[in-house]
Amino acid sequence: MRKKLTASIITKLQVPEGQRYVKIFDSEVPGLAVRKMASGVTTFIVERRPKGSSVAKQITIGRAAHFTVEQARTEGRKLLAELSTNDYLATASLKSSTPTFANAVESYSKLELSGKKQTYIDRTQGTLRRYAIPKLGKTKISEISHRDVAQIVMKIMQDDKHPTAEMVWVSISNVLSWAVRFGYLDNNPLTGVKPKFKLNARRRFLSMAELASLWRAAECLSAPQKSAFRTLILLPLRTGELLSSGWQNVDRRWLVVPAERTKNNEESALFISDFAFSVLQTPANGTDLLFTTKTRTPLVLGTKISVKITAESGVSNWVYHDIRRTFSTHLNERGHPSHIIEACLNHSDPTRRGVAGVYNRAEYRAAKQMVLQAWSDLVEEAVSGG
Repeated sequence: MRKKLTASIITKLQVPEGQRYVKIFDSEVPGLAVRKMASGVTTFIVERRPKGSSVAKQITIGRAAHFTVEQARTEGRKLLAELSTNDYLATASLKSSTPTFANAVESYSKLELSGKKQTYIDRTQGTLRRYAIPKLGKTKISEISHRDVAQIVMKIMQDDKHPTAEMVWVSISNVLSWAVRFGYLDNNPLTGVKPKFKLNARRRFLSMAELASLWRAAECLSAPQKSAFRTLILLPLRTGELLSSGWQNVDRRWLVVPAERTKNNEESALFISDFAFSVLQTPANGTDLLFTTKTRTPLVLGTKISVKITAESGVSNWVYHDIRRTFSTHLNERGHPSHIIEACLNHSDPTRRGVAGVYNRAEYRAAKQMVLQAWSDLVEEAVSGG
């Protein structure tokens, strides 16, 4: 059946009793049709025999509820033009070998992420698994559009989670850029169109009273968890740097984090005071890790643990990274040298850029020991109720 399709005709379309569907072709665009199933689902399709094939090809445009007739005609003309090209079958065959987004993520992880730090790998893979794969996993990588990704991050932005939204955007874009390099895409549809995310720098730091409350609240944790959390307070490392450390990284009274496990690829060494050393547990049998419950797997300080500490302490709106900011704030307020505090935090030193960085290899160990001992004394006084 062929008619000039209109919204009215589509609305009144009925499937005859006993039939699975009814299909009407458009007289304006030959090959464009609307199909209504007995279930009520109404869809725009195109149908034509590609050059070189003896069988007609049917391609779905989309639900009639999502397209006007004119929009369907526009999409239909494009698809029918593709079906009429001499190389359609070859192009279709190539598309069939194009990986889905989920498959691309798997290959990207193996080929691109393998050389990255474990914390970056975990964060990227977790972001893709939670936000991207459920929406895009079954979609061919070549069919993902700017609009597809924008719709994902828009929902996250509407929930006022802009840092998460940015992480989702960047993670998906990195996968698409990898696909370009390996020939699955001609270009990355996200290039040059990144939304403006609101990324306000976090400013929260803890008072010494709050820090003491968190310290005492750690009594509710298991012994390894308590030891790890309290060590994190005394040694201003990033959680991944601390938790992946082993006893082989303890050199006399210094904890040394090798360059390959730090954020800026610079080795970090922190002095362990007597008070800090007393917090460290005796290593479990069969393990070299500082903190573990399974002998071979590093302990994780995750959300469940921070929620426990929050409930026990009554201190709200804090995250593990705030402890580093707390360390810096209180020691700067007490007049300790800022560049030594920054060295303890293992922040990139701007005075070491260029030629200066080649010549200035000072580790500031004596000065760092004084600062870290001062911090240890400050924390010990606070938790002792002084």
